[in-house]
Amino acid sequence: RPQKEFTIKMCERGEWAKFRRYHYLNDNLSASCATFGLYDQDTIVGFCAVLHQPHPINTRLKRVSRLVILPDYQGIGLGTKFLKLLAEYYTNKGYEFSIVTSAKNMIMALQRDPHWFMGRYGVNSCSSSKSAIDGNRVSIRNNCKTASFKYR
Repeated sequence: RPQKEFTIKMCERGEWAKFRRYHYLNDNLSASCATFGLYDQDTIVGFCAVLHQPHPINTRLKRVSRLVILPDYQGIGLGTKFLKLLAEYYTNKGYEFSIVTSAKNMIMALQRDPHWFMGRYGVNSCSSSKSAIDGNRVSIRNNCKTASFKYR
């Protein structure tokens, strides 16, 4: 059976509305991020926001702020493929590219990929201003393991 073709292109910030309820932290999106969509033909199925990371010396840092794949498309490796293509795009432009995640499947996938270097793995408190479920109450996940990765 032929493999399905997905495309990546810059998208409007408004596309975040289709994805924000699936993001584990909160539904905020920085006004300064670049936004990309993963498309199954004309249908957006993935969303990634990339921020410039301010640094006093290195002005070439980019990091993933939000990465979401719609539930019907999860579990088939699209998130890691999407992430890797964006990492290649930015590193080819001379930027350093990184992500911090608590998603266990993403951590395991990036650990297996020789292009990703894990900088830190440990327990953090993952907090949000709103619950991803009802959008009203404050939620905090204590003892949340996160990992930081840099693409090279």
